Amino acid sequence: MVTTWPFVGREGELTAIVETTGIGLLVTGAPGVGKSRLLAEAAGLAPDEVTVLDARPGQGPSVPFGAFSHLLPVRVPVTDVALAVETILARGGSGRVLLVIDDVHLLDDDSAHLARALAGTGRVTLLASGVLPQPLSPLVLTSLPLAPLTDVQELLDGTVDEATAAHLAALSGGDLRYLHELVRAARATGVLDDGHWKDAPVPVPAPRPAEDTLTTRAEPLPAAPETVAAPGPTELGAWAEEPAGSLEEALARAALLASLGRAAEAETELGGAPRRPEDRARAALASKRAANLAYGLGRPEEADRVLAIALETVTTEESRQRLMVEKAFAALHRAASREALDLADDAAAITTAGPVTAARIHAVEAVAAALTGQSTAGLDKVRAGLQHIGAWSSQAPEVGALLEFARYSVWMSVGDLDAAGEEGAQEDPVARAAAQARVLRARGQVQAALREAWNGARLLSRGHSPFAGPCLGELAHAAALAGDLETARDALEAADKRALPTLRALWFPVALARPWYLVAQGAVGAAVHGLLDAAAAAEALELRPYALAALHDVVRLGAAGVVADRLAQLAEDAEGDLAALCARHADAAAAGDWSGLIGASFEFEELGMALHAAEAAAQAAEVHWDKQQAAAAGTRAWVLVQRCDQVRTPALRTAAVPDLSRVQYEIAELVAAGSSELDIAERLQMPSRTVAEQLVEICSKLGVSGPERLAVLLSPSV
Repeated sequence: MVTTWPFVGREGELTAIVETTGIGLLVTGAPGVGKSRLLAEAAGLAPDEVTVLDARPGQGPSVPFGAFSHLLPVRVPVTDVALAVETILARGGSGRVLLVIDDVHLLDDDSAHLARALAGTGRVTLLASGVLPQPLSPLVLTSLPLAPLTDVQELLDGTVDEATAAHLAALSGGDLRYLHELVRAARATGVLDDGHWKDAPVPVPAPRPAEDTLTTRAEPLPAAPETVAAPGPTELGAWAEEPAGSLEEALARAALLASLGRAAEAETELGGAPRRPEDRARAALASKRAANLAYGLGRPEEADRVLAIALETVTTEESRQRLMVEKAFAALHRAASREALDLADDAAAITTAGPVTAARIHAVEAVAAALTGQSTAGLDKVRAGLQHIGAWSSQAPEVGALLEFARYSVWMSVGDLDAAGEEGAQEDPVARAAAQARVLRARGQVQAALREAWNGARLLSRGHSPFAGPCLGELAHAAALAGDLETARDALEAADKRALPTLRALWFPVALARPWYLVAQGAVGAAVHGLLDAAAAAEALELRPYALAALHDVVRLGAAGVVADRLAQLAEDAEGDLAALCARHADAAAAGDWSGLIGASFEFEELGMALHAAEAAAQAAEVHWDKQQAAAAGTRAWVLVQRCDQVRTPALRTAAVPDLSRVQYEIAELVAAGSSELDIAERLQMPSRTVAEQLVEICSKLGVSGPERLAVLLSPSV
């Protein structure tokens, strides 16, 4: 299955969009029919003389003109529609502008009014998808409805036979996203083999809304796996009602049921599967049952018993090795990393492993190393596991997801956000959403993190994912930082139902998010206690990166003295720059060391962690007795906050807007951009002497010694 769908079957609609005249065009249709992809294709075909700009709905009312904030000045807040229109049009020079708004119904009111004003200038053509919000309803846009695509044969580039294509078309109902998931699952389990669908149908997808009318908050979070609405026996047809004809068929059906979140039905299927005496068959059935019991139903003790009995009854080295690896995975997920590594070593010593088993062993070792803070070893195991990806990816796709989880976890633990955000070749989409949300949150881009986590949470309604904990934890964490208490609460409640605490290694993102929900409610003291408990639990399990994150959050909440020594101990042998930086931040905050806090702020900024940098600067502003030094730190905190989606944490409550006039803002911006006093005077048509006088006053207000320091203060280093 290709990772990017071929663009076929929409040539007529694409031509209609490209040739659009007038105010613009609105693409409508059911979710999954390809509206976003069509918009992207059309934008890519815009003539060179047309400037293409995109709005980013979903920012929420807390950010003025949130959907357009990336197109507006960062340090000079724009609150006037006319000024915002002028600023955005300036990006297009004197030519026409194509404004792309995917999911237009998610626009906040301010952004919708701005989009309407832009459309009224005569220079802007709107290209939108979804349902027009009320402020845009008076606009007369060409409507382009998209019907579901049913030519699956063409979409899959002729890789399935005609009967299978028709069957997949009926199952997916034209939903391209579900079709993609369905084909991947079927290929992984062997139900779809060499372009042919074996036996009878699989469960049909749940009904979809007829139109994109859901806003972010209108859409409920997914229910728990065992309460997800599922097709009944008649919809499953004879394939589900008749006994499995072979063990292989039962394993394939159970795998599909488990992937749809129907673990109880999968266990029934496996319990009634035909038994065969050979070791390979017994090992395959025991491995599948143990995985479903542990990860689908949250019954790890039963899973251990199933594996133990199987190990006593099989004699071939290959089967014993497979079962030993499964026990290693079980130990890994309950955060018994040392036991997992020992089991993986024992399994590797039994016999030369085949490509699938070898990849699974590498995955255990990579994740165990990442979770315990062994960054170098973790990356080595990730590379080893991915080295022969072509030999195992189709048979064990879950291995790729675990290797990518280990890779991004390592890079996050050492503070390399760019590397952590890179897209991997074999990722679970829920895990990918969680990883991206975590990277964006670390950068302070909490609204973008919120949207990314929502995308992952929506996927959970389609079936089970072991990464529900990280995804819902990130959703709750980002929502709490954004002040969205309702979403944070709902995400935590969903995590309690969907994220199995038995998967302890993947549960900690939820444990780290819950205290920030308390912070958003104003219960900072309770949040500190919650973080200390989470850190103690992580330390007991030797999960160093989670312990470090929890303890550093305590520093951010103003209780550095409680955790400075523990952070220093954890950072002693930790790899990478981040752990040592967190320890230095704790020491400086506990001692009220202004220079140490400012230094930590600059170091966090160099790592791309703008929110942490802003908080350290704000803490510095609170501790210095000299007004000028305090003002410099406060201004730095405010500048950094402007890059953080206007998130507010306890440390940032004093990050006030510097008292500068609009002209002074302009002069400060030009100085930061490298302009000389003479250049500024000429550009602003002011006497040079006036510019010099204004610079003196600006530096005094911001607490800096001169233009050079002003440029350093206002210029982003990342």
